[in-house]
Amino acid sequence: MTRSTLLRASVPGVVVALMLSGCSSVGIGSGSTLTVTIGVDGPLTGKLADLGLGIRYSAELAVAKANAKNTVPGVKFVLDVKDDQADEQIAKANGEAFAANPDVMGVVGPLTSSGALQMAPVLAKAGLAEVSPSNTAPALTWGADYRANGKKRQYPTYFRTVTTDAVQGPLLARYAHSQLKAGKAAVVNDSKAYGANLAAEFVAAFEDVGGKVAYRATIEQGTTDFTRIAQQIAAAKVDVVYYGGEHPEGGPLAVALKAAGVKAPVAGGDGLHTDGYLKAAGAAATGDLSSQPGVSVEGLASAYGYLDAYRAAGHKEEPGPFGPYAYDSTWALIEAVGKARQGKGGQDLTGADLRKAVVEAMQEVSFFGVTGDVSFDEFGDTRNQVASIYQVQKGGWVAIVPFGRLRDF
Repeated sequence: MTRSTLLRASVPGVVVALMLSGCSSVGIGSGSTLTVTIGVDGPLTGKLADLGLGIRYSAELAVAKANAKNTVPGVKFVLDVKDDQADEQIAKANGEAFAANPDVMGVVGPLTSSGALQMAPVLAKAGLAEVSPSNTAPALTWGADYRANGKKRQYPTYFRTVTTDAVQGPLLARYAHSQLKAGKAAVVNDSKAYGANLAAEFVAAFEDVGGKVAYRATIEQGTTDFTRIAQQIAAAKVDVVYYGGEHPEGGPLAVALKAAGVKAPVAGGDGLHTDGYLKAAGAAATGDLSSQPGVSVEGLASAYGYLDAYRAAGHKEEPGPFGPYAYDSTWALIEAVGKARQGKGGQDLTGADLRKAVVEAMQEVSFFGVTGDVSFDEFGDTRNQVASIYQVQKGGWVAIVPFGRLRDF
């Protein structure tokens, strides 16, 4: 079942929406209501707007739920939503604005790892908690040199609800080699942190299991003409084409490959697992593969209420691959605010004291959310280190490995 199909499933919206996971009441408080702002950053305009809007609307659902259920007594949550247009420098500026606002107690986002590499240092300096529903670059939590020098936490305020490229890249590499019997691969990636790192993880794992990378290329963001690359890949006679990047370039690449006679499927990470890829590639997408950090939420009963509530809200854009993780990211901050508000000796915290306490409380957050178990390890990574694999069938993404770990292949 595709996300589109599941989103339109007939489930009693009002009843199920009230049963969304993560609705326990936490914290104490009395007296006047404290307004707590949660920042949300992502591309609300531009080529990746469908993903950013899915994140925004999901965060809105979580905040509406918390306020309706009085999840944190004495606290009303509001959102401060900013558009970074998938531009890392705008993401940095938005981070600075969040940090300067004393009412902001946490931030959800940004969408891209490149943006997070700019925003995370800003929020860390301000002692402001950040939870991403979509960043997958291992460097954000382990450091850029983790392979040579070991893992070292980079930002004490940074957390994420999705697993990393160090899981999804190797998972798809091993699947391609063991299940598709792929012996030769072509690997193309963009020049952004996400695409380059994801491709590197795929290459390392593919070669480790005995595969051969017969072709490699790096393209610039915004590339639309893939004729020459497609011809070179056709000449290399590969069994799979791996693309590290996002759907605005991945779709045209798939079209060019099919036009050049390449029968090998295109495979990629969560940047391809979008409706945008299906639209950009059209019929050429049939049989193509993508990984997605985390489990396939279509198989989780905890996601049904969320998806129905999202549908009931009447949004034009679907939640996309990161909407469920944005809901859980927002709820993690809500839980952390509740824990932090208890303070020492039962005294409610506000202002700078609350901001500091929220970061400390994030490390102890644990609940069963839309995407499954949500909690964070010593690096700020989700403890739920799984990924799923999808294939394009009949015009939609279908989960073929709903719950995958590296040891599975």
